[in-house]
Amino acid sequence: MFKAIVKTCVLVVVLWFWVLPTNMAYAQMRMGPLSKEAIKNVPELRQTKTCEGCDLAGANLRSYKLQGANLKNADLTNATIQFSDLSNANLEGAILESARIEETVLTGANFSKANLAVSNLNGCDFSGVNLQGATLRAATLNKTNFTNADLRGALLRAANFRGAILEGANLDGANLCNTVMPDGKLSFRDCG
Repeated sequence: MFKAIVKTCVLVVVLWFWVLPTNMAYAQMRMGPLSKEAIKNVPELRQTKTCEGCDLAGANLRSYKLQGANLKNADLTNATIQFSDLSNANLEGAILESARIEETVLTGANFSKANLAVSNLNGCDFSGVNLQGATLRAATLNKTNFTNADLRGALLRAANFRGAILEGANLDGANLCNTVMPDGKLSFRDCG
């Protein structure tokens, strides 16, 4: 009986790793094959921390140490950024549309004019981060910390801030039309 249980467990583990795609294959399944540029740029980014204006669409940046990295105007569409450190990184004008950013340090980063539309940023710490003029349209921001963040002029239309912390955040000129606020209420500010 014990041998049968062990054999079944081994079979499940083998099938688990055989059926589950690798990070690269998963990124390719989500958005199609990665471009040759993106494949080349990912290891180069890890080494140099510089990839200004480059193609990183669909990349999986898991456990990257990118403190102070320059990703200005980089294309990170559909990218997955997990367990990484982007503190003091420059992501000004970066395209992070439909990206998934989780368990990543973002302290002091510059996301001004970045496109984070339809991104999943649940549980991120954007405290004190510059998001001035950024697009967070329809982004999922549950339990995200925006304490003292600069969101002036940001497009927050239809974003979900349920459970988020906005204490001290500057929302001057931000578009909050159809935005779910931290208390769960819907904002109609700027819908006119």
